[in-house]
Amino acid sequence: MYKIAFKSFIILVGLLCLYEYPMAQSLNTYSPYSRYGIGVLSQPGFTQNRSMGGVSQAYKGETVINFNNPASYSDRDSMSFLLDFGFETNTSDYAGYDQYLNPQTSRNTAGGIHHIAISFPVSKRIGIAAGLTPYSFVGYRLLRFETDPDILSTIGRVKYYHTGNGGINNVFVGMGVNPFKNFSVGLNMLYYFGSLDYNNDIEFPLSYDIYTNGYVRSSFQVSDINFNFGIQYSFVLDKENNTSITLGGTYQLGKRMSMTQTWFATLESNLLDTLYPHPDRVSELEFPWSLNAGVAFTYRNKLTISGEYFTQDWSKTTPFNVNTPMANMESFRFGVEFTPNRDDLKSYFKKVNYRAGFFTNKSNLIVGGKQIDDFGITFGAGLPLKGKTRVNVSLEVGKRGTDENYLIKETFGALNFSFTFYDYPWFFKRKYN
Repeated sequence: MYKIAFKSFIILVGLLCLYEYPMAQSLNTYSPYSRYGIGVLSQPGFTQNRSMGGVSQAYKGETVINFNNPASYSDRDSMSFLLDFGFETNTSDYAGYDQYLNPQTSRNTAGGIHHIAISFPVSKRIGIAAGLTPYSFVGYRLLRFETDPDILSTIGRVKYYHTGNGGINNVFVGMGVNPFKNFSVGLNMLYYFGSLDYNNDIEFPLSYDIYTNGYVRSSFQVSDINFNFGIQYSFVLDKENNTSITLGGTYQLGKRMSMTQTWFATLESNLLDTLYPHPDRVSELEFPWSLNAGVAFTYRNKLTISGEYFTQDWSKTTPFNVNTPMANMESFRFGVEFTPNRDDLKSYFKKVNYRAGFFTNKSNLIVGGKQIDDFGITFGAGLPLKGKTRVNVSLEVGKRGTDENYLIKETFGALNFSFTFYDYPWFFKRKYN
């Protein structure tokens, strides 16, 4: 069994690496706030976690791949196999002001593949998992007009375009171990990769041919490895009725991540387009350490109530694209899951996992001297198919930022679907008569 498990793990990790680029690039987003720092950080977890406000630290289950806490990997049926594949679509409405302080509104819709992950046990007490998931997003387009009266009177209405796209992705490979009853520990190796692309263009009125349009392209490629560690411990209150309290937590190391900057400028004229390249520059980006801790109460294997706290101090990280400080990030998350009867043979809806939650974040972004906050409420369900295979769906609605001080208020909604394939028995050698 161990040899088969190891070979299957290597093959599946290879498939993840083979598809990592197109999958990572397929999920798009749009937010003016993604211009700052490393972009807008992705909400934590897969569809099950997202539908419960993002809780993950004390959350575990035989049909759940919870990569946010690798200690949960040890909670696997022997000879079982899990595959989780998810999609996301999101819509955002924006309310703010233009540079002339006139109220403006807009809307954007995006989406694509969100994640893919696998998990299975290699022994009774050890489980492993691997997968690909987004970490941050960059996507924005801003237009500004020249306001200097001297330039307006001599040249005219000069346009300045600022656009960005890309993001950072996370490939994880981890192991969870159950060294003794009700206690588990885990380790994830995290490979961050991606490209953050920023364009800054200037365009002059067509009537002024003596001035040259300029286009500046800069790209930051992030590629490095980090680690996080997790623990979970369950206090059994009533073994016969499956009632318990679970504590969980993770710590992620701080790391100076390797980053390469590519930069070039193009000057456009009627006679010749001239390209001015700049030598690639290797630098580092400070990823601060993070701490996440949570608790969950499970009653009769029907009701789970969970809450957690997350912190990551970005205030010592120097932004590389916009000259603004960053802040200490704090998050509170709360979630509930209710399943009337997991083993009911008559009513389908009694076997459905009903989920809800909320989250509130103080983000790592400071814009206009104000720390950007976001808040959301979540709903979802786990819809059983054959056996323990499920289709999970989550709806997330919330807001980010504010229209005070002439900033932008963003109201967003995100719909997530995932297919959690559960196969049993796995690695089982069948005998034929």
